[in-house]
Amino acid sequence: MLSALFASLPIWFGILGGGVVALQMVAHTRKRLRRAHKMHQGQQTRVASVSRATREQAGTTLSLRREERQMRQELERLNHAIEQGEQQAERERMGESQIYVFDERKNMGDTAFVFQISHPDFNALARNAPDEVIQSWKAGRRYMVWAASEKMATAKASMRFNQDKGYRVSAPSPFEGDPEAF
Repeated sequence: MLSALFASLPIWFGILGGGVVALQMVAHTRKRLRRAHKMHQGQQTRVASVSRATREQAGTTLSLRREERQMRQELERLNHAIEQGEQQAERERMGESQIYVFDERKNMGDTAFVFQISHPDFNALARNAPDEVIQSWKAGRRYMVWAASEKMATAKASMRFNQDKGYRVSAPSPFEGDPEAF
């Protein structure tokens, strides 16, 4: 019996050695699995933080794009308002009639009179005149004349702007405001 026991001893040692090796492999595999699991969790945490940062950046980008679109719309609206304002100012400037002083010489007791003087075909009179000058003569220019009476003011204006040359002189009206400002 003892001899059978000694004869089976290498088998028992082989089984025991195999068991130890198997336990070591299981322990080593568990250790590797835990390490892999920790690495996987670390990767997931990094992916989650990168994903969160990317979502925040995407939200910021969308917000900035929205703001940029609103600013462009506001800029277009302001540019349109500026253009309209410039056009309105140009219309007012064109409609605004300057007053030209016919003669600065005046006598004591003279009164300022304003005439509307126009020339429908000023281009025939001054061939190389700029278009805005031609337009202002067609629309009519306002002239201030110093004279003692309406009759004398009309005579002065008619002598200077002769009807034979195509000028049209309106009836005089007294100047309203301070004629001395001119």
